[in-house]
Amino acid sequence: MSESSKYDLFMDELSSLEKLVGLFVQKCDDLFDKNIELNNTVLRLEQENQALKNKIKEIEDHFSNAPEQEDIFDSSSLGPEERKEIKNKIGELISKLDNHLRS
Repeated sequence: MSESSKYDLFMDELSSLEKLVGLFVQKCDDLFDKNIELNNTVLRLEQENQALKNKIKEIEDHFSNAPEQEDIFDSSSLGPEERKEIKNKIGELISKLDNHLRS
């Protein structure tokens, strides 16, 4: 093999390696950016989760300090169907909050 063909082969290999390294660097940069984005999302969700926990604690404290009653609603102000509907809605909201806290 002549010296020029060895040199050309070496340069072709070097060029191929440079392209591969360039692709790996680009993928690394993309992954780094994605990682930063995901970390920011995690921080935002943790803050939101903490805010929801604080809200639940406020509500629990409010109701724990309220005088004990058998029924929160005055029986003369709401009918049985309305009370049942409100209790169901409250139960659904508690379930949603619980799901948010668990995620």
